[in-house]
Amino acid sequence: MVKLYVKPNCKSCEKAVTYLQKKEIHFETVDILDSPPAKKLLEKAVDALNPKDAFNKKAKAYKDLDVENRAFKTKKEVVDLLRENPDMIRRPLLARGEKAILGFDEADYATFLR
Repeated sequence: MVKLYVKPNCKSCEKAVTYLQKKEIHFETVDILDSPPAKKLLEKAVDALNPKDAFNKKAKAYKDLDVENRAFKTKKEVVDLLRENPDMIRRPLLARGEKAILGFDEADYATFLR
């Protein structure tokens, strides 16, 4: 089962939905604010080498919490902060089984969904 975590009026989310529909991939959309991804799924999506890539840099909380200048010691810290502030999760989040990727890139989606 493929799940796409989205936020209403998110342009990247709309592009991902269009892509999946065009490729005739059955998927379920989930509002990322109402039902944030499970901790385990976020752990899979956050890149240990570049954990700040998991953040939506346009989110108000990103600026308010000065995430750009924060130093994270562990991936768990990033995941916990994202779970507390789901609006900061980079969107969309595409999940299949226990794997997930953040953001929308057509080439990445093609590889991920093989």
